[in-house]
Amino acid sequence: MSLVTIGMNHKTASLDIREKISVDKDESHIILKKLQDMPLVDEAFILSTCNRTELYLEIDDLQYVENISDWLLRHKGLTPEDISENMYIYSDSFVVRHALNVACGLDSMVIGESQILRQFKDAFSEASDAGTIGKNLNRLFQYAFSTAKEVRTDTNIGANSLSIANVAVSLTDQFYDNLSNKNALLIGAGETINIAAKNLRKKNIKDIFIANRTIDKAKIIADEVSGKALSLKDMPEKIKDSDIIISAVSGNVPLIGKGAIETALKRRKHKPIYMVDLGVPRNIETEVKELKDIFLYTLDNIQNLIKKNYKTRESAAVDAQHIVNSKVDEYMNWRKSQSAFSIIKHYRDDCEEIRESCLNKSLNQLKLGKDPEDVINQLSINLTSKLSHKPTLALNKAGQTNNRKLINLVCDIFLINKKK
Repeated sequence: MSLVTIGMNHKTASLDIREKISVDKDESHIILKKLQDMPLVDEAFILSTCNRTELYLEIDDLQYVENISDWLLRHKGLTPEDISENMYIYSDSFVVRHALNVACGLDSMVIGESQILRQFKDAFSEASDAGTIGKNLNRLFQYAFSTAKEVRTDTNIGANSLSIANVAVSLTDQFYDNLSNKNALLIGAGETINIAAKNLRKKNIKDIFIANRTIDKAKIIADEVSGKALSLKDMPEKIKDSDIIISAVSGNVPLIGKGAIETALKRRKHKPIYMVDLGVPRNIETEVKELKDIFLYTLDNIQNLIKKNYKTRESAAVDAQHIVNSKVDEYMNWRKSQSAFSIIKHYRDDCEEIRESCLNKSLNQLKLGKDPEDVINQLSINLTSKLSHKPTLALNKAGQTNNRKLINLVCDIFLINKKK
């Protein structure tokens, strides 16, 4: 039995190639069922995201991998030449390490991102529903999920955001302990503002105002976060009510000048304002940061923080890898123990047959009225004789051929004190 992974990811293939081999939920179910019908495939799992498509398999013969990869390519209407050097194949402990790295976000485009774990769990549920998960893959993925949890708990792999919008919002913690009595003015209606608005809502901010040239676009975001939409011409009036201002608008001239902020500060009685300018060119005049009670961050500041956060995650990834290494060893040791399981079962079954035979014989003797003490004594003799018969034969044979290796092996198995 061999554990195998066949796949490609953002490190080995371009988006064009990854799109060709990606599968949706319905197709995944079809592929799993097809794999289940293959004679040498015992277990199967498929993970397909925008950054990777991977098969995890338990197969009887490692040489069968090429047949499976060829079948998958034919199923997707591709040939080996179409994806030359884009696909990787791992086996046994390399599969375990890869699976754990994927689940922990160590193999992601963004180190430590958590979305992959949810995708992994969803794919596991789909494979379980399809009936293609057995004890080996089940054990592997339980290890993957628990390792991911341990890595996130014991390292800083997921700490400090690597997204511009997330960092912009997370910086509010340096200025405000509680946002439930604060207001935010977000300028723009793109993805960055959308993410910032949702993150601020998660922090239970009091009110969110979305200002944009096209008020309908602002309203779409505002409705999602229970905020209020307004046009850019109404924006200056809202500055005085805003404790947080985040702007991400494309344009050639600043939307907010030093004078407007000075006026707003007077009306606010100089309560501070946290401001983030994510516009290119800048949306807020650079002179604004000279004002007292204004804390202005620019895109350069945010990107420098992201770089610092990335270094923190890279350092945490080293610690995470130590955890992964130990879990790989644990899983492989468990897997090795399974190879002896059937032999142990056969041995115990043999012992059970001997016990039942000796017991039945003794019970019959008791029914015939024989002395219980004699019956029990004979039962112990019979059990000892029958249970030691096969090991004794093996030791005699080894002794006749002076096979010291086999003699030592039998001693080790039966915990015989060789010195004694």
